[in-house]
Formats: sequence, C-alpha cells, structure tokens
Amino acid sequence: MIAAVIVVILIVAAFAGAWAFGLIGERSDEKVLVVAMSSDVQAMDPAKTSAMYGPPGLIYETLITRDLNGNYADGLAEWWNLNRTDPENPTFEIRLRQGVTFHDGLPFDTDAVKRIINYYAQDDSWVQYEFWAVYGCENKTGWPDAGIWCKDDYNMVLNLTWADVALEFNLSHLYGSMMGPDALEEDGLDLYGTASGQVVGTGPYMLEEWIPGDHITLVKNPDYDWGFSWYENKGPANIDKIIYRIVTDQATRFAGFESGSIDVLQQVPPSKVQTYEDDSDITVITGPGQGTYHVEFNCQKDPWDNPTLRKAFCYAVDRAQILSTVWHGIGEEGVNLLTPISPESRNVPAEYNYTYDVDMAEDLFAAAGFTNTDDDVWLENASGELYLDLWTTNKGEDIQMGEIVQAQFEAVGVHVELTPYAETQLRDMASEGSQEAILFWYSWPRAEILDWHFGTWAAGGSNTGWYIDEVFDDYVTNWTYAETEKEFSDNATAAHIRLLDQAAWTPLIFWHQIFAVHDYVTFKGAPGWAVNPLGQEQVINIVDVDIDK
Repeated sequence: MIAAVIVVILIVAAFAGAWAFGLIGERSDEKVLVVAMSSDVQAMDPAKTSAMYGPPGLIYETLITRDLNGNYADGLAEWWNLNRTDPENPTFEIRLRQGVTFHDGLPFDTDAVKRIINYYAQDDSWVQYEFWAVYGCENKTGWPDAGIWCKDDYNMVLNLTWADVALEFNLSHLYGSMMGPDALEEDGLDLYGTASGQVVGTGPYMLEEWIPGDHITLVKNPDYDWGFSWYENKGPANIDKIIYRIVTDQATRFAGFESGSIDVLQQVPPSKVQTYEDDSDITVITGPGQGTYHVEFNCQKDPWDNPTLRKAFCYAVDRAQILSTVWHGIGEEGVNLLTPISPESRNVPAEYNYTYDVDMAEDLFAAAGFTNTDDDVWLENASGELYLDLWTTNKGEDIQMGEIVQAQFEAVGVHVELTPYAETQLRDMASEGSQEAILFWYSWPRAEILDWHFGTWAAGGSNTGWYIDEVFDDYVTNWTYAETEKEFSDNATAAHIRLLDQAAWTPLIFWHQIFAVHDYVTFKGAPGWAVNPLGQEQVINIVDVDIDK
C-alpha cells in the first residue's frame, strides 16, 4: 500500500508539473514550444508601453525589418525611399507588400497603414514623436500638404515637414508595429493590447490566450505565406503553438528547463552558462546586447546634484571585476552610456570614456568637498560622512553586481547600503524621485535613447535619474530635426559627451544576451536559435524555428 501511495503521489506530481508548464490538453501531433519569461508583458500596444518583449514580436510585423546582421531589410513594405528631390517638401515613399491580411481578416493596405500611423500620432501615445515629421510641429509649420497620401492600395507617400532620417529606424522596430486598425478603433487606447482587449497583427502567430502573471499562448497563423526575403521558410510556421510561461522564481525556471518542460530559457544568468555548456544536449547562445548596466544617481537630490561628486564614482568602479565575477567574462566593460552597437558610442574620444582609476576618484571626491580628515577609512565634509543608499532589482546577478559596487565604493571611503526591490516597484519609486541611486539597465539600439533617459521632458518618467540640462536638450532638438545621418550622429555624439562630462550615470558593463536552448529546438535545421543583435524585442524569423521532441 505504501508503494502504491508513492506511485500515486508521483503520478499526481508529474501531472501537476505538466499542467504548470502548459503541457496538458495539447494534441499529441501538435508541435508546441514552451518559452520561460521572468515577468509578464506589460501590454501589447506600442503606443502605451516601453516594455514589450517576446510574444508581440511574433504577433506583429513592421514595414521595414532588421535582419540577423542588423541591416535594414524588407518587411511589410517591399520598397521605401526618403526623397529629397524637392528640399522644401521632402517625402517618404512606401510600396507595400501585396497579399497580406490581418489576423481578423482585414486586408493590409495603405488605408490600414494610414489609420495605424494616425493612432500612433495621437496625444496619449508615448511614441507620437516618431511621426512628428509627418504631421509637423511647433517648430516646423506652414506647409499645408503635411500628412499621408494613399496613392493607391499599395503605394503611399508620407509628406514631411523635414527630411527625418529617423523614419527608417522608427518603422523598423517593434514600437512601430502594424496593428489591426479595426481592433484599435473598436478598443481604443485604454483597452487595446491588454489581456481584456484585442491583439491583432499580421505576423506568423496569433494570440490565443493571455492569463496575466501565468502564461501567454500563441497559435500559428495558417494563412501566413509572406515571409520576408531573409526568411528561409516563407510560412506558415513549423511550430503549431508557442506557450510563454511567466515563471518569476529563478530556481523554478531552471528546474523546468533542465527537465525539458521548458524548451527555451531567456535571460540566462551567467552563473548557469558553464553548467549548460557542459550539457551535450543544450546549446548556449550569446551575443552583444544593445544597452548597459549602470548606476544612476538622483541628480536633483543633495549631494548627488554635484557633477564632480558623481564623476568620482565613475572612476571608482573596477568593471573587469564585475565582468569576471558576475558575468564570467560574457560582455564588455561599460566605458560610456551607449552600447558599442551604436556609432555614437564608438566615436566618443577616449578621454571621455571612464576607466578604473582610484587616484582620479580620490582627487574628484576631494574637489567635491569630501576627504578623509579624521584618519579613519571614511570620506566626510562639514555635514558628516558620505552615505549612499543604492537600490537594485531582486535578480540574482543585479544583487551580485550591487554587492561588488558596494565593496568598491566602500573601498574609497563611502558608506553604502544596498537594498533590492522587485523591478516594477523599483521603477515606480525611482519615477517618484525618492531614491538616491539605482543600479539598473536599458536596452535600445539607437542613440536617441539618450533623450528618453535624460531629456528634461521625461524627468519623473523614463528619466529616473532626474537629470535636467538645457545644453543636452539643445543637442536633442538638433538631432531631432537632422536631415542626414551625419547630422544626427554628430549631435548625438556631442550629447553623449555632454552626459559623460556631467557624469549623469556611472556605467558598469555593456551586457550580452544569453539564451539556452535544448537541441531538439532547431533554427534553419541546426541546433540552437539565433539571437538578433538588436535585442529580444525585435522580430526574428520564427518561421525558421522547428521542434522535434
């Protein structure tokens, strides 16, 4: 009887585990891919969120794509051109791919694109700035023909108030996705893209179910046959269903992946890389990311409003120790605020990049008024010893980095208290301005992200460092209206140098992406899965992924 009870318990446990990872109720002949996510998608509407990873990139497509080398390539548009023939009236010409339909059956044509851009451009949309050139703005007025011209069903012209070189980029990333305009207009900004609303795109997968905090289930679009030029399989997809499991507990994610209940593990912590590399049935895939880990000070709170003091911390960080200890060598030392994927990072003169230099740090602390005057180990000024309250997220590697930074700052005489929080709580509190400093990260492939993090307009929102600087804002204005890539890059590089000189952040590392995949998951017939250099929120050719389990 004891043996029988044990068998029953094991069977029940097995079914419970299978249910937890979404394996019960699937057809035996269905190809199902299970992907682990550490947190839920905030929303599936680019107009209302800046955190949209995983499922939306398989549901939506963009007019222009970026291939696995990061190059611009065809998407829902077959051809496009920024036309400067008339320098007073520049245009952006687009020819759409024919034969495409939205998941709700609406034909994809120029009228649909016009309605989508109108939705993105409304005042309540956080991405409206991407389309300012189409509609004009307070600094560029007087051209009555500004707007969108649908020449026919598949050819359209965006009449511009200036030759905006950012449009190609804006139409190539997930935050310029082509969403179903009928669904958008039915739901409105408040409902569309939520778990209670509609989520409609043209992509190879459609939303079947979204249980917030638990899972998101996608099913393949059976009508999909317009895969782009850099796709091997033009569609439909090989895999019938993709289940994104939201598993917040790291140990549970590891257990699910190692048992085979999870097929793809995203955001693998560096501490697990060697374990998975030693497993002959698992492929670890790494590649450059598009952002940094950094410490951002509250630039409006005393004494962190002193740029000289902030700069001292930039020279007190031993980035090599962080890379080797926490990241096992995967990544690069973060010498500035933009990932090396950006030319505005690579073009910064060496003297503005930060290195580990304790003597320089001590000189800057002294210049900021903090020295060790009483022969103990701590720096002080007339008000007392220097204390820093440093917040991190509660992810394991973030806490590890925080502990190393804490030790390094204490080694130069600064008291540091380290406090971890859940990521959403950390974001909310930093937006309120209650922090002294947070250890955080970002992900974006173009230098315009600097405005998102440092623009005066964003203070208390995405500008969680509360950095306010008219000089920087002027550079942003110049690059916003840039009509050539060189003009954009020159101003973005100058803005970047300004931020480095003001030590708005203390950069730590340029992070790399790390995925682990079971070898029964193949990409173009080979074990593994490609990692897009532009980050996990970018669309990948999922139609070329297969599973034989």
